[in-house]
Amino acid sequence: MTAENIYLSAAGAAAEPEVTESVESHAPTGEGGAAAALPVWFLPAVLVLAAVAAAAAAWLFFRKRRRAGAKPAPLVGKLHEQGARDSQQDSFSVSPAELEATHGLLVAVADGMGGLSDGDRVSQTAVSAVMDSFICGGAADTLPEQTLLELLRCANSAVNRLLGYRRIGQCGSTMVLGLLKDGCFYFLSVGDSRICLYRDGALTQLNREHIYRRELELLAVNGEGSIAEAASHPRAAGLTSYLGMGQLKYIDQGDAPVRVLEGDRFVLMSDGVYNALSASELGSALELSAPEAAAAMDAAIKAHDWPGQDNYTAVVIQC
Repeated sequence: MTAENIYLSAAGAAAEPEVTESVESHAPTGEGGAAAALPVWFLPAVLVLAAVAAAAAAWLFFRKRRRAGAKPAPLVGKLHEQGARDSQQDSFSVSPAELEATHGLLVAVADGMGGLSDGDRVSQTAVSAVMDSFICGGAADTLPEQTLLELLRCANSAVNRLLGYRRIGQCGSTMVLGLLKDGCFYFLSVGDSRICLYRDGALTQLNREHIYRRELELLAVNGEGSIAEAASHPRAAGLTSYLGMGQLKYIDQGDAPVRVLEGDRFVLMSDGVYNALSASELGSALELSAPEAAAAMDAAIKAHDWPGQDNYTAVVIQC
């Protein structure tokens, strides 16, 4: 019997007519033989306690579900070294953490063209233009693919203005952009810097480099020259599209975003990294957390101590 039933029965007994002496009463008796009734505050108190307990249980349940469904913020590792060069012509930037919920996480890496004057200023200008536009523009309300295209347009315009008409094509920079938003990774690139995905022990390059060897290989396939000559051509590594050439000749953007899985690592890097380390060495580093991976890459490059080591920059995103 519930507390409510007990209370109502006691109240009801008080309203019944007096019983005859021939009927045996089984009701509990208090002092002086009178039937013991529950206090009037008993039922409201029980109901209040039950409501509080139910509310607490519901709060704990939904808090646990919210924690279980929440994804941890991505970890970011950064590597930025001058190598054996006289100046640092690489630049990079990572968007502020407070914008992640609305804008996503943006990474930009730019490699000023080695051997050309003001490569450092060009790459810095490109990265600054990208981040200024991302932070102050309408990235929160724009499709990610369109956002990246707009950022690249801003970067190229800024570099072209910096160089002026007389210096267009004499100086330049590569650019790789990676945007992590709503469980997907979007990317865009110009030049020969790389964007790679490390998943389940496999390293996959996502973007295509814009280098002269690609054009020589196409000519060879069409019967103009040999494939061996395409690989050994002295200008094979020359850029065919880069910021600062005026109008861009090529851009590379994925046809669809990469659906992110837990444990994925994305790395955006200049050629000073991938030319210094093998795929195996990169993979071994990327088995670690993002900050540790960046440190492991740095240690491996320094251990090689290659003559003429280029500037090297990498940003690792751990999902």
